[in-house]
Amino acid sequence: MAKETYYYGQGKLYLAVILANGTLGKWRWVGDVSSLSGSMQETAITHEESFSGKKGRVREFFVSPQLSMAATLHSLGPENVTMFTQGTATDTLAGVVASETLQAGLEPGDVVMLENPGVTDLVITDSAATPAGLDEEHYILDPRFGSIELVSLPETPPTQPFIAAYSFAANTQVSFLSANTRPNVALRYEGINLAEGGAPVIMELYKMSPSLLQELSMITDGNQVAGMPIALNALLDTSKPANGPLGQYGRIIQVGAA
Repeated sequence: MAKETYYYGQGKLYLAVILANGTLGKWRWVGDVSSLSGSMQETAITHEESFSGKKGRVREFFVSPQLSMAATLHSLGPENVTMFTQGTATDTLAGVVASETLQAGLEPGDVVMLENPGVTDLVITDSAATPAGLDEEHYILDPRFGSIELVSLPETPPTQPFIAAYSFAANTQVSFLSANTRPNVALRYEGINLAEGGAPVIMELYKMSPSLLQELSMITDGNQVAGMPIALNALLDTSKPANGPLGQYGRIIQVGAA
């Protein structure tokens, strides 16, 4: 009788960009992944005979095998967002803005956004020939986001637009759908099977085409943190022999005792 085995997996998912010359870039752990599952599909070619009057199916064969993977990522770091939004990441060093012109015609209750977040040492003046400062009692700054709510105006009407000078923190931005291409990636999963005493399991998929992000949840509710569902579609890796032990799509390795 065959031994009963079960699977309950936990582990790490790594991706590596396939470079233009066909080699792999550095492997990168994508962070906490709460689900990773695959599915296979194929196209059936069938023929029904025309001689019996029953149109019985006499041939069926399959072409175009397909393998796809779905995962839920919980790290919304710039590298993950860049890859699955076809984005472009830009790092901005901490700096100083000497003179940023704000929107004209501001009134109490209006909110204006500075061009940079992480604001410190904010000074607001008007644009008169001899500029007058706006006291802190006249506005509320949220330094994290660089947003300013105008609370009141001085008794002597200032000359708008206002001018802001401030320091700002370093930041990283990702612009969505701005890259010309999405690189293919290799996938490696290193897991343990908790149902079988933590036995190690490895899955490698050699060449994957990442799809665009399926959902980007920015406001969350309930008792779970936000996830980022992604999909990757396997491509034929013709650099490997069709009949070789590695296959041309991928493999699963169940590691035995040393």
